[in-house]
Amino acid sequence: MDVYNHTTGRGFILVGLSDLPEVRYSLFISFALIYQITLAGNGAIFLAIGIEKTLHTPMYCFLANLSLLDMFCSSTTVPKMLNTLLTEDHNISFVGCALQLYFLVALMGTEVFLLAVMAYDRYVAICFPLRYTLIITNIRCAQLVSGTWAAGFLNSVIHTMATFSLSFCKSNRVNQYYCDIPQIVALSCTSTYVAELLALVIGGIFGTSAFLTTLISYMYIISTILKIRSAEGKRKAFSTCASHLTVVCLFYGTAIFTYMRRSSSEKALARDRLISMLYGVITPMLNPVIYSLRNTEVKGALRKLLLQYRQWWKEEMDLYNHTTVTQFILLRLSDLSEMQYPLFLTFVIIYQVTLAGNGAILLAIGIEKKLHTPMYFLLANLSLLDIFCPSATVPKMLQNLLTEDHSISFVGCALQLYFLVALAGTEVFLLAVMAYDRYVAICFPLRYTLIMTHVRCVQLLTGTWTAGFLHSLLHMMMTFKLSFCRSNQVSQYYCDIPSVVALSCSSTYLAEMLVLVIGGIFATTAFLTTLVSYMYIISTILKIQSAEGKRKAFSTCGSHLIVVSLFYGTVIFTYIRPSSSKHSPAIDRLISLLYGVITPMLNPMIYSLRNTEVKGALRRLLCC
Repeated sequence: MDVYNHTTGRGFILVGLSDLPEVRYSLFISFALIYQITLAGNGAIFLAIGIEKTLHTPMYCFLANLSLLDMFCSSTTVPKMLNTLLTEDHNISFVGCALQLYFLVALMGTEVFLLAVMAYDRYVAICFPLRYTLIITNIRCAQLVSGTWAAGFLNSVIHTMATFSLSFCKSNRVNQYYCDIPQIVALSCTSTYVAELLALVIGGIFGTSAFLTTLISYMYIISTILKIRSAEGKRKAFSTCASHLTVVCLFYGTAIFTYMRRSSSEKALARDRLISMLYGVITPMLNPVIYSLRNTEVKGALRKLLLQYRQWWKEEMDLYNHTTVTQFILLRLSDLSEMQYPLFLTFVIIYQVTLAGNGAILLAIGIEKKLHTPMYFLLANLSLLDIFCPSATVPKMLQNLLTEDHSISFVGCALQLYFLVALAGTEVFLLAVMAYDRYVAICFPLRYTLIMTHVRCVQLLTGTWTAGFLHSLLHMMMTFKLSFCRSNQVSQYYCDIPSVVALSCSSTYLAEMLVLVIGGIFATTAFLTTLVSYMYIISTILKIQSAEGKRKAFSTCGSHLIVVSLFYGTVIFTYIRPSSSKHSPAIDRLISLLYGVITPMLNPMIYSLRNTEVKGALRRLLCC
């Protein structure tokens, strides 16, 4: 346990592909493109096999699994490599390194077994064509595929446990752009005999067995093909296994060149890192190219898939072109004309208070150096969101109250919905990140600065904003590709998904399912992250014996807990309530103001009233 505790306290540093800063962005763009091509190519083959019924055979079942492996295998190493190239952050945690190694070895092992199974499948097809359907049945196919995945992952469990049970107290510099067994074992300061013996014996037995199965299968295949008298018969027989043979040669060739050589000099190690790209990045990209170029059935399925997509796109564009609605009519907050000006003045004041309050917090955090910490960095982003979110709806609402012009263009409605959903979604993710930040601060105070570094904080914030805007883009596209040829009267003072979808005269099933499934998954994940974080926080606070200690601990998260309760309370009351005749549209519109207008105004008050550091910073800002 002492060894283990000593080991897990450190992370590893991955060596980059190049030490030259001028080539980092070129490498990033190159490998980002290769990664996109890998995902697109293998994804297209996987989708084509799934859709095309004529390809529902054992041979193509194996190919679909190979495509799946190629996507997963690249995704194990490439995203971290791209992050390293972009941010120059070469660090990887102990757990992160162990997980990367586990999945890499598991997926590579599974691919070794799968290639052997595919070779056996071709052996049966060519050497025993009349008995092929009796030997390679659907059940046998499922058994073989399940066996390859199980063997690959079980093999990886053994190697990962043996590797990371070692003690690492030497250099933590991994001579590779990802975590792999030879490079990690080389860093150990304890005996590596067991780990190396396991890699040699178990890896050797499994690898050699799979390689010999593949080799013997092709010896019988070539022997059978050579016995065919006609040149046309030989060509047809060879065409059924040529793509797989090419992939096997490419896979084993790059694997042998990567692992069977021993390098010691720095120049040789740098060359090895580049060579390993062939094995881990280039090969998965080439596999779909090889199968689509040499296999007429796969080419035909991909062509059919492309034609189906074009036909779907044409139908959608035709439907879009038949949309007769060019603008929408937003409903007013009140049907009483004498209430228009009082409402206008009220919401102008609320909007100004929101901008001033959140702007003051944003400015105070930016100026006050003591507040340049992850907690206040996250709070600054919340204030920024609370400025942007009302700005997506309130100016148009004020214009409608002042001019009684309730119309909004089709594009204007789409943009309003996009930014509103994006900003609200980002706030959901941000509140979860803030809850996690408080969880680390209270439950692991001594490790807080090691876990919540500035780099980690930037990564979390980038993720929240990106997730929010990408999530909104999907919903906006699905909502506004619908046909609108009914009433154009939106039952709300702004454009929102339920109100706009309700006006469609085409099928809204897909748009509603996306809101329910994707929106539900993201919102539930964020909510559960927040809930579980506070369960641990409250549990930790209750264990503190002194009342003063409990008060201080609770004060660090009290403001955020109130904001979370206010946000989720108004959201649930706005969207989750069952619709009934008892709730008039006017009351629903007023209730939605709590969520979109009142809450952003209250957030800076909550933080400034309950947080002494924020109050002090605001006081100094006013004095200046």
